[in-house]
Amino acid sequence: MVAWTPPAVDEGGMRQSPQLTTARPVSRLARRLSLPVLTLAVLATATLAAAPARAADCAGANLLPAIASVSTAKDATLCLINGERAARGVAPLSSQPELEATADAYSRAMVAQRFFDHVSPGGQTSSDRVAGYVGSASDWMTGENLAWGANALGTPSTIVRGWMGSAGHRDNILNAAFTEIGVGIATGSPSGGLPALSATYTTEFGTRTTSSSGSMRASASSLDPVPATTAKRLSAKQKRQISKRCHRVAKRTKGSKQTRKARYDRCVRTQTRAATR
Repeated sequence: MVAWTPPAVDEGGMRQSPQLTTARPVSRLARRLSLPVLTLAVLATATLAAAPARAADCAGANLLPAIASVSTAKDATLCLINGERAARGVAPLSSQPELEATADAYSRAMVAQRFFDHVSPGGQTSSDRVAGYVGSASDWMTGENLAWGANALGTPSTIVRGWMGSAGHRDNILNAAFTEIGVGIATGSPSGGLPALSATYTTEFGTRTTSSSGSMRASASSLDPVPATTAKRLSAKQKRQISKRCHRVAKRTKGSKQTRKARYDRCVRTQTRAATR
């Protein structure tokens, strides 16, 4: 059984959330800095589709990180993700140190501060987190998947199968434009689960090119690059300012979390259009 639920879920469930961030002149998605955040709860009785990359092919895939070791769990997670890509003719992702450090830090923060969201309690967004990775790149695109699970739902194989069962997470995993990834895992969960029996996952997807390398040529056919001469690029600082400003607007919006997220997305789109004219 797969159920869409409010933010709170029972201990032992698995929660996940995807996010995609783009920068000009990557694609038509550049006019919106983030896709709607989805929260998926897969209960212990869920039946998940089998992954093309079998858990048996990836050492430690069926073990909790605290048992197999966090390092082994990271390798298993990447192995399973690349197996999904390979099964569909998409090139594998390579591990990137900056993205891995970012993912690790965010997983630890969610466990320590007891929250589960793409925006931290202090207002840090996914764009803020990858600012170091983006650096002075002329073209870039990043994506972020989050999940946590307890007991059997906290293993790499269950987490990746859960991501593949959700459109937003699956899009990030199979996006041919991404070339690099950072997998971060922390033992424990945002709900306060025991470190030995639960785990929190962050995957940071990315691709970037420097100004000296020319425009990025993405392999995804849906991407429609905009010539650099026809679009004003926003600096990383401007993006952070827009994100923080819209986060404040969303916090003042009455309604559900979904309503506030929709308000945040509209705000970002509007302010980005205004800033790039």
